Amino acid sequence: MHSAAVKLSDTDRRERRPVFNRMGTYLPVLIILSLAIPTLIYLLFMKSMGWNLPLLGVNGALSYNGSTGSGVFLYASSNTKTYLSGTGGNYEVLLTPWRSYFTNRKIAFKEIQNASQLRKQDSGVLILPSAVSLSDEERAEILAFRAKGGALLSTWATGTRSGKGDWQGWQFLENLGAKVLGEIPASTDAHNLVFTGESPLSHTQVAGQRMELSKTSEALLRLKGEMVAARFMNWSRVTDDARRGEGAVVFTEAAEQLGRVAFFAFAESAWEARPQGTYNLIDDTLQWLRRDPAIVRAAWPNGKRAAQVIEMDTEEGFANAVPFAAMMRSLDYRSTFYILTSVGKQFPDILRQLGRDFELGYHGDVHVSFKGQPASVQEQRMQTMRTEMASVIPDIKGITGFRAPTEGYDATTEQLLQKLGLRHHTADPNRTDGRLPLLTKTEGVEPADALVVLPRTQRDDINLYWEKLTAEQTTKALIDDFDLALDTGALGLLSVHSQNFKADSVLAAAMPGFLEHLKQRREPLWLASAGQVADWWRDRERFKLSASSSGKRIEFNITITGTETVKGASVIVMLPQKGARSSVEGMKIGMTKPTVLKIDEYRAALVFDSLAPGSYSYQLTFSSR
Repeated sequence: MHSAAVKLSDTDRRERRPVFNRMGTYLPVLIILSLAIPTLIYLLFMKSMGWNLPLLGVNGALSYNGSTGSGVFLYASSNTKTYLSGTGGNYEVLLTPWRSYFTNRKIAFKEIQNASQLRKQDSGVLILPSAVSLSDEERAEILAFRAKGGALLSTWATGTRSGKGDWQGWQFLENLGAKVLGEIPASTDAHNLVFTGESPLSHTQVAGQRMELSKTSEALLRLKGEMVAARFMNWSRVTDDARRGEGAVVFTEAAEQLGRVAFFAFAESAWEARPQGTYNLIDDTLQWLRRDPAIVRAAWPNGKRAAQVIEMDTEEGFANAVPFAAMMRSLDYRSTFYILTSVGKQFPDILRQLGRDFELGYHGDVHVSFKGQPASVQEQRMQTMRTEMASVIPDIKGITGFRAPTEGYDATTEQLLQKLGLRHHTADPNRTDGRLPLLTKTEGVEPADALVVLPRTQRDDINLYWEKLTAEQTTKALIDDFDLALDTGALGLLSVHSQNFKADSVLAAAMPGFLEHLKQRREPLWLASAGQVADWWRDRERFKLSASSSGKRIEFNITITGTETVKGASVIVMLPQKGARSSVEGMKIGMTKPTVLKIDEYRAALVFDSLAPGSYSYQLTFSSR
């Protein structure tokens, strides 16, 4: 058999070469496509499910593309960049915090440098980050965007200079709905944001929450607006009389056809160093600007906006409790008296009368701080105070409150209070950064049984004494602190001392004027004893809320844990449109329906008379005015 060389044709060679050789230069392309196409399909599917697709953006910042028509737009004003550069500034310092926020929150956004790009948008949110220098054309485009329903978030001194950098004043901001009264001097200590609780722009913030801002070269502005979501205050949450009606964060919805507008009276440099608190504020603000409704568990029962406790530390000058008690009776109010038992037992008739008409609590055995004392000493003192109280009030089971003398206590004190069955502790103002009660955490104790701490949130007579105020000035100070608590939805807790309530004292002369003001604003207020507030706060802990929204509809679920009925449980709704009407339907037949109460044009309360333990489901819808 002959061996013969066989000459293959070109076609044969192509057929016999390995398939990957036959692909030649197309192989890398095919490999890329085989990976890219499934990946693209997967990403598009996930985007349709709500994911954001990251892109490498300006200055290498990780950003997210927003869809046209309803996105979030960050306006990187070229005129502002030029103006700040000419003054030795750098606009990137003010833009970078926003890019960091969007990256952190994985929120879709589009950065634009030309206002004419807004012409293609019929909705969405436009952020004006300290866009100081704006031309007439830019202003017109921004206002046209708002006229179509687009929302605006303006920070600091936006629009105060022309496109060429010339001073224009505050007219642009005032056209949007914020009145600017000037700047807060850098020398003041008003560098804390204090939040309004359950506000559309701060509904995830604790009422009265304090957030420190950095001191920067960009001065804080003095704003007035339709609604206030946060204020500039000092560490003690006190502000100058001239600024009491102003806001650091204000918002408005001027007309149904116009987009909503929010204003931050501070530059991005003020929050860049400590951003997390501001991130929460921005989250809430963007939700409101988008007209996405929100629902939160209310701090207070029965749709009340705030709570007020007035208590007396009853010690030296014990008999002065009698005229104070008469003032409380004039309010039809069951106030709280914390009794220094070594003194109280010396006035058995007065103590018994107070026990019949009011709530009693312990102020310790003697007027010496508990702080730093050994646990054995603290426990013995607590046993002594209970024994002394029982010598006058035989049944002390209902006396479950405590207030440390000189506001001096420590973690050991609270652990012993919990151990001995006391239920609340009225503490100093610095116990919490917010102005709501808090539940202590003790190993082996369920939250619903925890000791409740009530922070003193108003200046007491000792604070006011050192300010050397007259009776009239003291009345005003009491009113100012009360108004702040009410306006921010907080716990107002006023403590007075019996020794400072003599008939000829400044405090006794100032109190009637304060109480008259309280009567005038009583309707939205829950005037309660310390024990009532503590009991509610434990009940509130058993009230669980979860919700999901779809367009202008919210579906929410309530679960009541434990074995007892919760009375007066409420939720607060942030409306998608100013003055919108809310309608609630149970998802099951026979489900308890709440009463809908209007709080203001932007919020409503849903109040449940009583909810037994169990689960409840509702649908909340909205209609125009």
